[in-house]
Amino acid sequence: MTELCLVRHGQTDWNRLEIIQGREDNPLNALGRRQAEESAAFLSQEQWDLIVSSPLSRAVDTAKAIATACEIDHEAIQLDERFIEREFGAASGKPVKGIYEAVQADDQERIPGLETEDEMRARVLDGMKDLVDTYPGMRIIVVCHSHAIKAALSAVDDTYTFRQAMRNACSNYINYRHGQFEVKAINVADHITDPTMMK
Repeated sequence: MTELCLVRHGQTDWNRLEIIQGREDNPLNALGRRQAEESAAFLSQEQWDLIVSSPLSRAVDTAKAIATACEIDHEAIQLDERFIEREFGAASGKPVKGIYEAVQADDQERIPGLETEDEMRARVLDGMKDLVDTYPGMRIIVVCHSHAIKAALSAVDDTYTFRQAMRNACSNYINYRHGQFEVKAINVADHITDPTMMK
């Protein structure tokens, strides 16, 4: 069995402000760095063989924190464009509240340049297949983005959709055996500081 753990990056200021964030290379904020450390401490309780990351810095910096805790060389982190965030086209930089439904509707007329859900699922699934084919039997962390994780989950199991909640720095487990992917756990984040959950 090959095991994948898809980890969302820590918080950025655009996440905090609820602004649509796609390919912009926004860094982790102070809370995001803390979340990355919390994710790293949680994942270090298990043994991992490889870390793969989206090339965007918010993912790379989260991956580096995890690598340090898991005693994996930073130089060994593999960057893979297939796990980059969704191209939101004209929606990028706009408040989530005003355009969320159009994004969820895959509305390319209202949002020119929007990468479709099917396009996302195809590229993320291609990346996952490549990993399980190249590293059979290994345990692999993939640090990426909210919509990349939703694409992975919905590509594997159509009971999941792009409306699935996905907290910053959460972990999502997908196993691969006998030629099939299977979702084992999603949005694992009880160990992550989340201001929306605090009284």
